[in-house]
Amino acid sequence: MKKQIFKTAIPLILLVTAVLMIGSSCGGENLCTETLWYRDADADGYGNPEMSVSNCDQPTGYIADNTDCDDTNSSVYPGAPELCDGLDNNCDGEIDNDPTNCDADTICVDGVCVAVDQVTFYRDNDGDGFGDPDNTMTGTGTPQEGWVLWAGDCDDTDPAVNVLAAEIPDNGIDDNCNGLIDNDDVRYIDADGDGYGSQEESAADGVFNKLDCDDTNAAVHPYQNEIPGNGIDDNCDGLIDE
Repeated sequence: MKKQIFKTAIPLILLVTAVLMIGSSCGGENLCTETLWYRDADADGYGNPEMSVSNCDQPTGYIADNTDCDDTNSSVYPGAPELCDGLDNNCDGEIDNDPTNCDADTICVDGVCVAVDQVTFYRDNDGDGFGDPDNTMTGTGTPQEGWVLWAGDCDDTDPAVNVLAAEIPDNGIDDNCNGLIDNDDVRYIDADGDGYGSQEESAADGVFNKLDCDDTNAAVHPYQNEIPGNGIDDNCDGLIDE
């Protein structure tokens, strides 16, 4: 009888032990903690918050960070040095064109290093960002206080009057400096949202100027800096790359 028990019990114990060991081993291999990994397409060490995968192991081209505001440009990431390139390099929501990235005889204007002997500043007495076209000075660096890069102000004593102002009906003033007053003014479609309208009138919403020469490109409009060599009339003055 005892022999029969040993013959039956021992194999059974061995079988149960083997099953437990195998099961424990398999369970250990399958256990993992999945992590969200973010695509780092430009390999700058900062990931795209809108492109992620969940995986136990870190996939190639993915990282744990998700703070990159432009994963197509390796010079754009949180804490990056600001450059004179018209981009928000450090992802702080501001385009800070750093003049230190230009040569000694140039300044940074709208993302382009411009020779100082090509820069004219206009007096801006009312602080609306647009200067008196008849009151100018040649720049030798960044504009001095009270001077701006853009002209176009038809009343430099009133900050509410400038080329981007809305026309106010019945006030007897040409608010937007386009030569039309009050109810004679009309709105124009601004498809690219740069504040400058096309030649097409708008029935309701729109802007009070028709100064844009390319309403599909927000970087092209009057008072924009001309970018040499790009084949575009950036400032809508009829000249290309002047």
